[in-house]
Amino acid sequence: MAEMETNPQLGIRVANTAPLALGDQRIKRRIGWFEGGLFNIGMIIGTGIFSNPTLILRYGGSTAISLIMWVFGGLIAAAGLWSFTELGTMLPRSGAEKEYLAYAFPRPMRLLSFLFSINGLIMLRSASIANTLIVFGNYLNYAIYGPTYMSDYGARAWAVLALTITALINIFSVPFAIRLNSVVTSYKIMLVLFVVMVGFVAIVGGFRSVEIPGLRATLNFEGTSNAPGNYANGIYYVMNAYSGWANVNYILDEVRDPIKNLPKAAIFSLSTTAVLYVLANLSYFAVLTKDEILNSNLTVAATFFTKIFGGTFGTNVLPGLIALSPFGLASVMLYSGSRVVLETSREGLLPFSRYLNHVDKRFNSPIYAILFVYLLSVVFLFAPPPGQAFSFIISFSGYTSYSFYFLAVLGLYVIRRREPELYRPIKVPLVVSAFFAVFAVFQSVFAFVPPTKITTAYPYYLPYLFSIVVVIATSGLWYLQVVVHKGVENSYNARIASEAQSQVATEVFRVDVDVKSPEEAKGEKEKGEEV
Repeated sequence: MAEMETNPQLGIRVANTAPLALGDQRIKRRIGWFEGGLFNIGMIIGTGIFSNPTLILRYGGSTAISLIMWVFGGLIAAAGLWSFTELGTMLPRSGAEKEYLAYAFPRPMRLLSFLFSINGLIMLRSASIANTLIVFGNYLNYAIYGPTYMSDYGARAWAVLALTITALINIFSVPFAIRLNSVVTSYKIMLVLFVVMVGFVAIVGGFRSVEIPGLRATLNFEGTSNAPGNYANGIYYVMNAYSGWANVNYILDEVRDPIKNLPKAAIFSLSTTAVLYVLANLSYFAVLTKDEILNSNLTVAATFFTKIFGGTFGTNVLPGLIALSPFGLASVMLYSGSRVVLETSREGLLPFSRYLNHVDKRFNSPIYAILFVYLLSVVFLFAPPPGQAFSFIISFSGYTSYSFYFLAVLGLYVIRRREPELYRPIKVPLVVSAFFAVFAVFQSVFAFVPPTKITTAYPYYLPYLFSIVVVIATSGLWYLQVVVHKGVENSYNARIASEAQSQVATEVFRVDVDVKSPEEAKGEKEKGEEV
């Protein structure tokens, strides 16, 4: 703490950090490290481990390569999380990349921060909520009507119902939404543990009435793909299953003592899920044949339980219980996504900020921000053509995220070079952050390499191309909102800057400093750069 108090950069750092809201517009700090870790786990364990093994095996070609991709994905997520923990403890405000890009690349007029907020998170979260709840609908259809029933729009109807319920919960009771996440996430951990235990009981011969292939027969390199494009696509689905490793970074304004609790939440969440994911895949490979996994229609966990238990319990009850996992995930994404809408609008980067930056006094929740994410999610639910909405949305929503991951890590290097004396509670080794940055570039480039196995009716490059078009189109929105209408200068944060930034110093960084005005901070920053 003494280092922070004597650090000459701290005043500038506070002045360049988005201010905390005042009065009844503040959302209370209710989240500790354990709840924060559960927010990460609740985001990570959703649909991926129950549905994506089919797609990953399809692209990898063999079970052994599929398992290696899952392990590799855990290492990538760890490298990214370590990098984001440095950024999050250095700039402990809600918004994650929105905040990091604004600090590292303030010119031209927060363009990168704006593009991330619109494309990398608001669009991403809404699209991810949509594909998550499509899986929820598929599992409910499986549980109610059986494994042979297929109804794309039926699944979407269930998705809208679930989305409406989660939106109402998030609007009317923030404490209940947090408790619900903790309960559902604990349940999801137990559900994956159940998959693991059932698999290992099967391996040692505990289900003698069921014919299972065993790991010796299924875990091999037979059919391994030799096309780089297939691995790029396969890793997309692995990282989709790991996505959410930095979810708590988006809600740090609601975390108690974020500099202390963020690293704890990060270690707890990713170590737990990475181990569970590898063990769950071993269970799938031990019980199901390769063909059974490939033909499971994104309900591999339901196929797994049906084979072991059969009857009503395996065919109806367990798939229905699995459906609670994507339901809980959607609630977590709606919660954190709405907070980024709130913070982005407070900076004046969104139209209709007067409404979107408002926190309701009665419920202490950002009602309009929640409704905004809700409506966008409904659009993503029904916009894709029937039949392959799931894979299209995952590819579309995941592509831009890698570009912003790369820019965030690049920003980490920029800040280190520009402000080497800046206090950093966590400092990631450069080789680790470089590994994550290289992977992000690989995913962005190789996504356009044609895969040898085409698994979609639309052109393989369409979702990635669509992502790029959307980013270019939203640049025009930035020009109108920020340059023409001067959204940043007229924003809520600009109005409260002086008083609110003193709260950033005392509440977030826990020091008393003379907060510099933006003009003073800018002058000192430029003077330091000249030196």
